[in-house]
Amino acid sequence: MKLRNIVSCLLVITMTFGQNTFAVSLGVAATVQGKDISEAKLQASINYYRQTQGGNEAELSDPVRYKEIRSNVLDVLIGQQLLWDAAQKDSVIAPDSEVKIAFDEYRAQFQTSEQFTSRLTKSGFNEESFQENLKQQISAKKWLQLKVISTITVSDIEIHEFYLQNEARFKHPEQVRTRHILIKVDPKGTKADMRQATAKMTAIKQELDSGADFEALAKQKSEDSSAFKGGDLGYFERGGLVATYEDVAFDLAPGEVSDVFQSSFGLHIVKMIDRKPAVNQSEPDVKDRIASYILKDKADLAVEEKIISLKQAATIEITR
Repeated sequence: MKLRNIVSCLLVITMTFGQNTFAVSLGVAATVQGKDISEAKLQASINYYRQTQGGNEAELSDPVRYKEIRSNVLDVLIGQQLLWDAAQKDSVIAPDSEVKIAFDEYRAQFQTSEQFTSRLTKSGFNEESFQENLKQQISAKKWLQLKVISTITVSDIEIHEFYLQNEARFKHPEQVRTRHILIKVDPKGTKADMRQATAKMTAIKQELDSGADFEALAKQKSEDSSAFKGGDLGYFERGGLVATYEDVAFDLAPGEVSDVFQSSFGLHIVKMIDRKPAVNQSEPDVKDRIASYILKDKADLAVEEKIISLKQAATIEITR
């Protein structure tokens, strides 16, 4: 777990519960500036990491991998403690009104008060201690915003350089979205195979011409894997599908249905759903979006560096 993920982990990582394969007796996992981080809190946080990162029992049964996870998660918890200490030192404390809003938002995720209370209990909290935990996490975020993130700027030169280096991101060719019905024909098949497929497709085209719903008919009779979606292939640009199909698709107007035609897969009928014109976004068009992207990237790095500096200046003792 990278340190730059600390902000997103500040709140949720403490809301976990349960035991794991290597759970040890309760005790102190680390001491940070004289304050203890309990083993119980560490074990709960490890469980959260496993759940969100797709960890499994096989992963935890590997002592080397478990040791790595434990070290990374403990590192995050140490960072949390140091940020709370810094917030207190600079009197950047979340007001009770803000804590209450966060508390109410979390409680609203549960259908009943019993479910909410049960989750708190399993997580080692009651309502009072949970609100105190919220205060610490929100205060830490506010401190980072005030002392670190608010000092970051993005210059026009940085935006321009990013645009030049990533110009392809802002240029999108024309795209179309179609549905199709396919009757497969083996390219090496016989003339009889082609006659049979043509008869099927001719009957389908007649149904469409008589007003049958294209999507429903595709679900019933198309032999393509897209049949369950009513033949919807989603948006695509030229070069994404076989040229024969694209030549027909790109010539249609929205709502128009093609005649029967052949590709290397068989016989098709295509209906145009939508068309997106080519987009070439200029630098002024995307300036704000680029600035936000650069700002977030710089903020992540600045937060990581700040936490490292706090650790270097602190007295930290890892129990094991």
